[in-house]
Amino acid sequence: MKNQIEQLGKKYNINPVSMDICKQEEKLGFLVAKQDLVISLLPYVLHPLVAKACITNKVNMVTASYITPALKELEKSVEDAGITIIGELGLDPGLDHMLAMETIDKAKEVGATIESYISYCGGLPAPEHSNNPLRYKFSWSPVGVLMNVMQSATYLLDGKVVNVAGGISFLDAVTSMDFFPGLNLEGYPNRDSTKYAEIYGISSAHTLLRGTLRYKGYMKALNGFVKLGLINREALPAFRPEANPLTWKQLLCDLVGISPSSEHDVLKEAVLKKLGGDNTQLEAAEWLGLLGDEQVPQAESILDALSKHLVMKLSYGPEEKDMIVMRDSFGIRHPSGHLEHKTIDLVAYGDINGFSAMAKTVGLPTAMAAKMLLDGEIGAKGLMGPFSKEIYGPILERIKAEGIIYTTQSTIKP
Repeated sequence: MKNQIEQLGKKYNINPVSMDICKQEEKLGFLVAKQDLVISLLPYVLHPLVAKACITNKVNMVTASYITPALKELEKSVEDAGITIIGELGLDPGLDHMLAMETIDKAKEVGATIESYISYCGGLPAPEHSNNPLRYKFSWSPVGVLMNVMQSATYLLDGKVVNVAGGISFLDAVTSMDFFPGLNLEGYPNRDSTKYAEIYGISSAHTLLRGTLRYKGYMKALNGFVKLGLINREALPAFRPEANPLTWKQLLCDLVGISPSSEHDVLKEAVLKKLGGDNTQLEAAEWLGLLGDEQVPQAESILDALSKHLVMKLSYGPEEKDMIVMRDSFGIRHPSGHLEHKTIDLVAYGDINGFSAMAKTVGLPTAMAAKMLLDGEIGAKGLMGPFSKEIYGPILERIKAEGIIYTTQSTIKP
């Protein structure tokens, strides 16, 4: 990582500085004070620290991450400082918001109302690189991805609020996606979709759902990890740095309640029982070496250890590429009474030995917003997402020139 930063520093004539912003807030403030703009691409939990430094020094900031409650608490301070902080500028959240707001604003201009909004988005390996039990690969820490399956979700369907519990039962909320049938996709709801009625200004909608896309089989494999107790934050004594190295076989024996010296066949049988007799989930665990003698990586928790292990097993190789798939669907009721079904599709591929699709679709909108702020194109002050035409309009136009193409299709029914 350090070598990569130094190479980028030379290439773009920048001055890299290494620091722990949790412990060096004074140094962070000193650095921020000298900038015209701050772009924060740190883990989302650290954005409030950066934002506070920006508020103190009256420096604008952009980030691709969600505007979390911790950031939202700083809203008045941002306004009082007279600065602009824009969040949710990546892909999801980011381009999904921009494409939604463009359609919603155009509908309102002609007096139409939004009756339904469904958006699915996923970062995936290109199909030829999806041959593993998860049908997935990781380009950064899997912790967040793994924890998604433990989070509850809420959405609106035909006027009724649907609550989905996280954990083992989350698998019941997974549905097959029939668009792009050649990709064999599945989707599941993501967090709280109902709040977008207010954020997007579409209280008229009877259906509101934002979800995540994966290749079919992904969620079933993760469901097996949940059943085995692998997706949890608990620490075991064996995870202490001074403890003897622990193997995955020993850990699985512990999790299924048998002696750590048990034979492989005994463990396999116990794991299969814990999985409710699901052979596909057992095969996934075996393929990943979770019943073998590989050492469990040193980590603070079982989840963190699994995360490190998956990075080793399922990272992108040098000649492999990723893919982004997004589908937005709208039901738009026109003043004439006609119902328009509109879809927006965005599919992008990474470049071999170049930028990944994720890097392009997250990095470019964020970079464009940064330049717009520096050039004075964005006049609004305060904490905001890319929900206004002043922000999303130019970005949606400019990403096309960078090869990020989205297509729209509409059918109207009387």
